[in-house]
Amino acid sequence: MTGAAEFFEELRREYLAEAPARLSEMRKDLAAWAAGEPDAANSLKVRFHRLAGSGGSYGFPDISQLARTIERWIGANPKPDPAGAAHVESAIAALASIFDQGAVAVGLPQMAQPKPRAFGWQALLLGSSGELAVQVEATLSDAQYTVQRKPLGFDPKAIPVSERPDVAVILGTTGAETEGVIGTWAAPGATRPPSVVLVSRGESADPLAEPYASLDAIIRAGNVESDLLSFVRALGRAATAPRSILVVDSDDAGATRTLVNALDGAAVRVAIVAGGQAARAALEHEAWDLIVTDWRIAETTGPALIRWIRSQPHYRLTPVVVFAAQMSDDERLAAIRAGADDVLIKASATSYVAQALLARIERNRAIRAVAHRDDLTGLLNQEAVHEELQRAVSAARRGNESVGFLMFDLDHFRRVNEQHGSGAGDGILTQVARVLSGAVRSSDLVARMGGEEFGILVRRCRIDDAARVAEKARAAVSDTPCPIGTGSVTVHVSGGVACYPDHGTTAEEIFRAADRALSTAKHTGRDRIVVAGS
Repeated sequence: MTGAAEFFEELRREYLAEAPARLSEMRKDLAAWAAGEPDAANSLKVRFHRLAGSGGSYGFPDISQLARTIERWIGANPKPDPAGAAHVESAIAALASIFDQGAVAVGLPQMAQPKPRAFGWQALLLGSSGELAVQVEATLSDAQYTVQRKPLGFDPKAIPVSERPDVAVILGTTGAETEGVIGTWAAPGATRPPSVVLVSRGESADPLAEPYASLDAIIRAGNVESDLLSFVRALGRAATAPRSILVVDSDDAGATRTLVNALDGAAVRVAIVAGGQAARAALEHEAWDLIVTDWRIAETTGPALIRWIRSQPHYRLTPVVVFAAQMSDDERLAAIRAGADDVLIKASATSYVAQALLARIERNRAIRAVAHRDDLTGLLNQEAVHEELQRAVSAARRGNESVGFLMFDLDHFRRVNEQHGSGAGDGILTQVARVLSGAVRSSDLVARMGGEEFGILVRRCRIDDAARVAEKARAAVSDTPCPIGTGSVTVHVSGGVACYPDHGTTAEEIFRAADRALSTAKHTGRDRIVVAGS
């Protein structure tokens, strides 16, 4: 096989490896469409459109043909009904079968009879007996994962590419059998799930020693309900949010264009701009998961652009990678000093560069999950949720969707602190955080804004739905007494609701509109929800 043929075969493998994410997102949109959510038909149509454009490019014309047919069908039948939903579901199942047939052709794992993939996130539980397995499965289900149980020795090659789980959870000790299972599931390669976790009954799992060093998390059996739940919820949120990369001043006809094609095959949205001014406009217009810039760009210099990016508060943690044809050691050092995280050379293998960029994104999301958390409640803090609101508004603007933002304030919380002490107040805040988190979808983001204020970001949610979510959350808090000493106290909250695009066109406008609505709720009787503008 020639070098060019090997390169194309590697691209085909990467394209097929992204099948689970693509099919899962389609099923999410299908469920939303069948439920009558606004704009779900358009989102579903866009997903089929992307497959129609990419399938043939990677040597899978059947994918393009089927996707194009369904795209046109949705365009002609935008209103959902049971027969239409069944028709689209059948098409998605057919696409899964084509993906699996393609996997056979390039040597990826498959099963003789692929099973339909359930809607939502998928988890595989390895070592499926005993009380611990029951507890782990319940925890995964609470985080809205569909769980399959398999024996500890189950072979990952038996899973078709269209059914690869989002997380594999291994139950075991630190013995030789478990180490062998970890080596099989956590080793790099096409069969590895995005995350592999060990729930350990033992005490000697050293995260710096192989094979444990290959795991994404090691969780003690006694901490399943807290640590595992937190991990898989963060994993689900990261998987749900679309990945985006801004490329500055690229060589569209050469290596960068090839890289962009590979990233598109990995379901990453890539935008290309030329020059410093266009880059600044793109960065100010929306938030990006990662920025790739050439070292020599029009209208400014690479170091100047990187330093400006780092001066923006919401880009201080965003990965910045220099992608250049060649660089001297002095230039590499200058890039790092300016604030770049990495320097990649265009002559490097495209698959390596693409995977390096994706790894940077996932690592950055993990860092943000820690750095942007409130110490008391474990929720996102105000800076984090404001940044997520910016991303959600940008995505909604592109997809012609709606985003809801809810703000809550505990009524008369100062009286509770004065009467029962700050320790009791912290306990109340912690319980309210749990109640609010339980009242919304795990894909919605709950934050502690500071003090006794909380916020909830609800994607693809119009005004009426956002108001219902807010009322449900308010009632849940009121209906859950908070224990204090030997007694309990009933807590009430006031709430304000604002939505994009109804109450503003930027994240800041939505934030202020929700804050004003919250203020109105507090000044008109408390323990109520007010929608902005009403």
